[in-house]
Amino acid sequence: MADLSEMLRLLQKERDRYVLEIGDLEQRLSFVRNQITSLETLISGYCLEDQSIYSQTHLSSLSAPSALLLKGEEKTEELPSDWEPQATQSEKPATTPEEPDISDIPKLANRRKPGTISLLKEFQEYSIQNAILILMRRRPDLHFQLEAIVRDLYGDKLTAAQIKATKTSTAKALTTGAQQGLWYRVLNTTNVYTLHHEKGVTVRLKSK
Repeated sequence: MADLSEMLRLLQKERDRYVLEIGDLEQRLSFVRNQITSLETLISGYCLEDQSIYSQTHLSSLSAPSALLLKGEEKTEELPSDWEPQATQSEKPATTPEEPDISDIPKLANRRKPGTISLLKEFQEYSIQNAILILMRRRPDLHFQLEAIVRDLYGDKLTAAQIKATKTSTAKALTTGAQQGLWYRVLNTTNVYTLHHEKGVTVRLKSK
């Protein structure tokens, strides 16, 4: 008999606990629903305000060009049939950079040895060092990096082994040219050179 009473008490206690949880859950659910309603109201308000601002901006941006277009059309109708537009002073032909004078740069006296990796056609008559000098004269204010020079001299279709070989020979030519005063090494860099001396930026390599 005592066991039955104890079991009944435990069951009633468990039931009361679930009843309390239902109350808590209902309060929580009501709070969440109120939050959703408030957020939807705010979102709706911001959407309406954004649409209103966009409409005003769009209309104002269209009004002036439209008026100018209409005026332009009216003036076009009044122009004589043989009228031709004249170029304004600001419409100047684009100028192309002048090719530097390389007449003082000597060409190779002898052909390259068979098996030597060929430079691009425009540089094939020059040594690697003189080809570099031509590049720098074309862009005297530019700082040239080793990999970029190799690409400009040999193109971008070299194999991995050819890239390694050309980088070695080009780096050697760069060092020799800097020692001869043909160009200058840029401070605090690796294999970066430029044609002209810049105080505090470049340094001339000393001959060993």
